[in-house]
Amino acid sequence: MEFSSRARQRHLRLTGDRREPYPHSLQFYQEPPTENISLVEFESFAVDRLRLLKVVENLGVSYVKSGDAYKTKLEAELRKLKFPYRALAEDDYDARRKDHISHFILRLAYCQSEELRRWFLQQEMDLFRYRFHELTEGLRQKFLDHVNLSFEAISEDLKNELANELYMSTPGLTMAKVKEQMFYKVGLSDAVDLFRARRVFIKDGFAFVPLKDIDAIVLNNYRKSLSKALAEEWETASSLK
Repeated sequence: MEFSSRARQRHLRLTGDRREPYPHSLQFYQEPPTENISLVEFESFAVDRLRLLKVVENLGVSYVKSGDAYKTKLEAELRKLKFPYRALAEDDYDARRKDHISHFILRLAYCQSEELRRWFLQQEMDLFRYRFHELTEGLRQKFLDHVNLSFEAISEDLKNELANELYMSTPGLTMAKVKEQMFYKVGLSDAVDLFRARRVFIKDGFAFVPLKDIDAIVLNNYRKSLSKALAEEWETASSLK
């Protein structure tokens, strides 16, 4: 991440299409930013994301995270601070850029201790969960492809064919809910926890996971990715001291 004057930053935006570095707003933050950024932006991005994560923390204590009140409050904060809140549905380059860069700024700051890493990881997980839940069926599949999670939504015909097996193997779902719920075909290695708990239907080496559980698998992948990145950045920072 480099620094530049406001004039140079504005010139860079006007001399070409700058959307390519941020093709999606929802991501696992695996590629750090490489563009120039002014000191003014650096500070404002860091402050705004920290303010947002503090809101996420407070809302998580005051509201049920899956409730409508929580979603309404969090959406209002995302909109006010100009972060994407409808994830891949938004075509707002500046919001995507801010989301991406601000995440990495705070990641550098919050990798310094186990307590800070734990706090940052929890708030980013809650923020990611909300944004993932906001995706439509098509955008959810687009996101899974983007982060190389080969979870394919099964067809309605196949779901109807397997309806009895899905109902018998998926606790908490009535037959009516099975009919309504989207199911994904997932490799056993990604659904091992569901398999061990006997909470998923297995066929031909694949688990057929309902939408209500697919988010847990995606979140687990995100947690592993972010936790590893925080540890690596702390090791790098320590070696430079």
